[in-house]
Amino acid sequence: MYKTARTAGFFRTLLLFIAFAVFMMGCSSNSDENNEDSSVTANQNEETEDTAANGTEEEVTNDESEGSELYHEMGETFEIEGYSSGVPAEITVNEIWIEDGEDHQAFIEESIASPSEDDAVAFVDYTVENIGDRSINMGDVIPEYAALNGSFDLDLSYPENDTFTDQLASFQESLDEGESMDLVGAVAADEKSLYAGALMWNFVQDIPEIVFYTPQDERRDQIGTYDIGEDMYLNDYGEDTFFKVNISNVEINEGNENLDLRDETESVLAVDMTFENQLDEDVTLYHKFPQPHVEGLVDGQGANSSVHLVIDGQPVEDLYEGPEGKIGPGETLAGTVYYEIVSDDVEDVQLLFPNPSLLTFPDYGMWVNYNLES
Repeated sequence: MYKTARTAGFFRTLLLFIAFAVFMMGCSSNSDENNEDSSVTANQNEETEDTAANGTEEEVTNDESEGSELYHEMGETFEIEGYSSGVPAEITVNEIWIEDGEDHQAFIEESIASPSEDDAVAFVDYTVENIGDRSINMGDVIPEYAALNGSFDLDLSYPENDTFTDQLASFQESLDEGESMDLVGAVAADEKSLYAGALMWNFVQDIPEIVFYTPQDERRDQIGTYDIGEDMYLNDYGEDTFFKVNISNVEINEGNENLDLRDETESVLAVDMTFENQLDEDVTLYHKFPQPHVEGLVDGQGANSSVHLVIDGQPVEDLYEGPEGKIGPGETLAGTVYYEIVSDDVEDVQLLFPNPSLLTFPDYGMWVNYNLES
């Protein structure tokens, strides 16, 4: 558990509550103005929903043009709207770097309940400018660092400085109209988690504002759509450290004769896969299966009722905890994953590997090019 994230998250929620209360008070005396603002906001929401709804369909190839609608590059200036104030601001991420935890032990121990030797500190240098007509609360422009083991608010009080004496103090400050500020903040987490992470503003949107620590064009685990037969790097830590899968075939059939299927199951979705583990630890294969996704269901929830793995013609009995359901470092295994799908949804299932740092945002995942036009 990360104490920094818990404390700042509570304060962020409190700010939202206060902003909502101020908004309600203003409604009685500024109805005309608020009606106009509501109309603008509604139009913006419609545009956001259209983008989210079409995101999967448009991601047909794994190229940079589609990605630019989902994320921003280092050094690019982009606009956000404060989630509590509605005030627009421009953000430019100048640099992100990671330093070894040995030089920042006090900060790590203050931030992480159970520190380990694998912990490190990510530093973010960015510029924010208030381009609105009134002040903006700093909480609106402080990003979260979305990592493999959670999301954490950037701490602008570290390295120590005269502007922000502690993390909560940064949320209490404001930036005046037309004012800009160069900021440096930090977050502590496992080094691999930081490497795969991203900065995130406006996380309440379907499509937040994202800047990846490792640029997409330098990664093998790029977001987008992958053809059947194409390698998919689910974990990429650079050089020879990765976990890779390859889906060679997807079809609907009656399942393997050795599977113990439910009586009402007439057909299953069969996915032929190869798994290659080049990490330094055992990996549970179940965690590397694609997630069945049905359009119209929230994040694909309810798309599958049960899942089975068959290797060399035999079902894996203990898929979740047994040794037969794991793959060791340096090993490659081939098998077939069978999904028993709820009701008649088997014809409509799509396959998604969610982004491990952005699990609640399917647009940032890796999609298999199967059934995407349905």
